[in-house]
Amino acid sequence: MEKKRFAIAGVGVRGLCFAKAITRQFAHAAELVALYDLNRLRMQGFRELLACEVPSFTDFGTMAREARPTHLIITTPDYTHDELIALAFQAGMEVVCEKPLATEAAKLRRILQLEQAFGRRVVVAFNYRYMPYHTFIKSVMQDNRLGTIHSVNLGWMLDHVHGQEYFRRWHAHMARSGGLLVHKASHHFDLVNWFIDDVPEEIFAWGDLRVYGGKGPFRGERCRTCQHAERCPAAMKTHLQEDAVEIFEKLYWQAESEDRYVRDRCVFRPDIDIYDTMNVMVRYRQGACLNYALNAYSPLAGYRLDITGARGRIEASQEHSGTAMLSERGQDAVQIMTGTNRGDQKCDTITMERDLSEHGGGDVRMYRQLFEGAGDDPQHCAADSRAGVMSCIVGIAANASIRAGRPVRVSEVLGEEEETGGGLRARS
Repeated sequence: MEKKRFAIAGVGVRGLCFAKAITRQFAHAAELVALYDLNRLRMQGFRELLACEVPSFTDFGTMAREARPTHLIITTPDYTHDELIALAFQAGMEVVCEKPLATEAAKLRRILQLEQAFGRRVVVAFNYRYMPYHTFIKSVMQDNRLGTIHSVNLGWMLDHVHGQEYFRRWHAHMARSGGLLVHKASHHFDLVNWFIDDVPEEIFAWGDLRVYGGKGPFRGERCRTCQHAERCPAAMKTHLQEDAVEIFEKLYWQAESEDRYVRDRCVFRPDIDIYDTMNVMVRYRQGACLNYALNAYSPLAGYRLDITGARGRIEASQEHSGTAMLSERGQDAVQIMTGTNRGDQKCDTITMERDLSEHGGGDVRMYRQLFEGAGDDPQHCAADSRAGVMSCIVGIAANASIRAGRPVRVSEVLGEEEETGGGLRARS
């Protein structure tokens, strides 16, 4: 079988994950033929970390002509995704795009139009779908043990270390990331859409900036030179893991002179305009309702999920890396409760060994499908552009609801024709 030829656009940390997978685990099926980024110093550091010489380009057209990739992996800032998809399609490439697919409804519409015009497709890299814990939950949902789904509750917690990271970087500006309701929560909304196999229709949301931005106790330009570093609770050096220092040095700090991108900006600077506290209500086409909460300053990292149907209920939860001292059980459990009266109630608790590889085992399973080929996919983990649209549009509509102070329909934001005209009814 001829190897797939991959180029990576965006040589940050996530791009490095893809590059290592191609060059080390899946070199038998895929080849990394090019890097594309506007920062030459960052590409140099990327190659050093990868320990592999890969042709590098700052001009997309030159990269496409000389390296001849068949596939492009996009790991650039979220607001650039639609433009890179257009360039890739024009050059005859297929596209793998990191979530979120786009930050605005107009960009989502453009991507769908590009697919139709070029007869090509975008695969969205939803690695959470591939986690064994989540594929098990999906299999229970496919068996219809709960009956018609009426209610979903999902509370997602980012601990201080993880949460602060979004406020140091370009993510801290709504125009570039769509805020955490798009950049981060698109993962979570996709899981719910996928679990219950339904399409969101109406959203009402609240959002606020309560801990970061101008609410913080200190103010500076960046952590590395800040006079408050010894006292500030968000000082980067207090939680930067030793194995990450070299990555930060080579990809960011040594590359600053090229584009002035500062990776350790103060999380309390006043120009931050995204939310750190969010609550969202979503009504789905088939009648289910989702209550969702996200905060970026919890002592605990992880989530709590319950799905309730006419005949039963699932309860699931996870604690994520960094806060494992709060949960030493080393297992993930799912409770499946069924019954319609007190006489026929039953509760099964299923335990699974916790997968400690990247993203709970989701990354390697997703890479296998991307690089080796689809194979069996009984839980429909592979996500297309329509799944990407339906995950993003919840956050985009939620941001619109927060601004307007009222419920917002998906059709209002995405456009009535696109939402009901056939393309977005596909399986999530």
